[in-house]
Amino acid sequence: MKAIKLPIAGESMVLDARRALFWPERRWLMVADLHLGKASLLRQAGAAIPRGTTTRDLARLGALIDDYRPDRVIVLGDLIHGAERAAAPWLDTLGEWREQHAAVELVLVAGNHDRHMPLAALGFAIQNEIAAKPFLLRHAPDQASTLHVLGGHVHPGIVMRDGRTRLRLPAFWISANRSVLPAFGSLCGLAPHGPDAADRVFAITPGGIVDLSGESRNT
Repeated sequence: MKAIKLPIAGESMVLDARRALFWPERRWLMVADLHLGKASLLRQAGAAIPRGTTTRDLARLGALIDDYRPDRVIVLGDLIHGAERAAAPWLDTLGEWREQHAAVELVLVAGNHDRHMPLAALGFAIQNEIAAKPFLLRHAPDQASTLHVLGGHVHPGIVMRDGRTRLRLPAFWISANRSVLPAFGSLCGLAPHGPDAADRVFAITPGGIVDLSGESRNT
């Protein structure tokens, strides 16, 4: 399935296989951890990383906007990966993408990587967190709140074994008190630890989103 409807904290939500969460009641589309510019920085460090990851990731986000028609797009932290020279081509790509989606409100819940650049000029409103009952939107998904925390930061995933084949898949981790979104950026790694025992796990596979809750899993 490309998307799954799921009640979270009493609200009807949509988990999309393109690594996004949609809240129909408010028409909010949420993603986490784009890490734009990561490929550029890796190339500057000498890594043989092909160009085009920013274009492809923003195209995926644009397709989500076209499909869901949200009033607001919220990035739950780490829009960018690190400090970048002002002339970096991906910044122009982001600027052009922003102009194409000028009618949509874009909000960044600032993450730990976002401190590396002044981001106000990128067309995002910036906040530290957003309280919208029953949810609290943060970058780090700690549970020090009476509200259900929506966050990212840890790049959640799941490791599955099929015989000798070992699959590492991005995933949504959802529990009674928090929901952790998979990293949206295509160059992001996965968490070195697995989900909590009580978490429901929805893996992102090449064929779509799969509910692995209650399945035997090797993390």
